[in-house]
Amino acid sequence: MTKVTKSIEINSPPEKIFAFMISDKMNDIWGRWMEGKWTSNGPVGIGSVGHFVAKPDFKIKGEWDEEVTEFEENKKFVMKTVEGSKMKLGVTGLLEPTAKGTKVTYIDEYQVPYSVFGKLMDKLVLRKDTEKFMEEVMNNLKKALET
Repeated sequence: MTKVTKSIEINSPPEKIFAFMISDKMNDIWGRWMEGKWTSNGPVGIGSVGHFVAKPDFKIKGEWDEEVTEFEENKKFVMKTVEGSKMKLGVTGLLEPTAKGTKVTYIDEYQVPYSVFGKLMDKLVLRKDTEKFMEEVMNNLKKALET
């Protein structure tokens, strides 16, 4: 699996950031890359499922569902694609209090299909696109929460 990690410090408390990150407001943050929505009922927690759709600017195409597999309010959440998905993806969000606010770390993990061809495409295109996506998401999140 390919693993891409990005962090940013946001001048806002973990509680405010965490609540924002598990809300539908994240669609504004993902911008031109993708959109998603929770498809399970009740508050977000372990077992909650979200449905995601890649937009044209994202090199990964398609739709997928991810389930929350770890959840520590205001500290950590982990989502992984549900069994039977064509894609194998995982997202981890970590929040750590700092003197000025919160360090937010996103970890994206994905597995590209098609063995040799997929690995080549990952090195040439997908990893760079994922890094750009994550950088933009982190900056958008900072802008939204520090305004």
